[in-house]
Amino acid sequence: MYQQRELVDFDIQELMGTANLVQSDHHFYIEWNESVISLNHHKHVSGIRIIDKNHLFIWAFTLGGEPINAWVLNARGHIKHSFHAGNAIAAVAMNDTGIWVGYGDEGIFGKGISTNALVCFSKEGAVRFRYNQEVRKAPVLHDCDVMCASEKGVWVISSIDGRLVHAHANGWIDSFPMPRHLLDCSSLTIEDGVAYVVKEEQVYRWPFKDRKRAEI
Repeated sequence: MYQQRELVDFDIQELMGTANLVQSDHHFYIEWNESVISLNHHKHVSGIRIIDKNHLFIWAFTLGGEPINAWVLNARGHIKHSFHAGNAIAAVAMNDTGIWVGYGDEGIFGKGISTNALVCFSKEGAVRFRYNQEVRKAPVLHDCDVMCASEKGVWVISSIDGRLVHAHANGWIDSFPMPRHLLDCSSLTIEDGVAYVVKEEQVYRWPFKDRKRAEI
């Protein structure tokens, strides 16, 4: 069953365990704690996130031509909701506000919902927030491949403007000038006004709210 097993993506949530998205022999499976869920109806799956103790979210990257590329599953793998979440999905984050989706440049400069750069969906697929439509005079997002959820929004990076951006679900934006050497990073975590940034296998601690320098 697990010959040529490849870990495609995973998510870890405190109290809810670890969910692994696995591909084996051209077939996708989910390993969630002690359960194994076979995705018999999904030919292409790119990522997985835990919504709560009873639901998972999976999606396909897609560059168009797929009307449905996002699914909410229950703990048995049954589809509860499905919808089109945009093209070129680059990053997904979860919080109580909804499912936050950031897009790559192929989607942002393409067609459809992904041209908004950053979108928040409900579990049912309803749109709750669109960055490019609902935010005025905000830093330009041309590739949302790094994202970190906050309580009511998400943190993303505007490489064009060189800023760390906090987008709230109500449309409010906070942004902070970001050291140029931290742009194009691979991972971002925010805790109490401090950004932990991974770039080229180095972890930088940047107290951005205190306007201090980033240090390894």
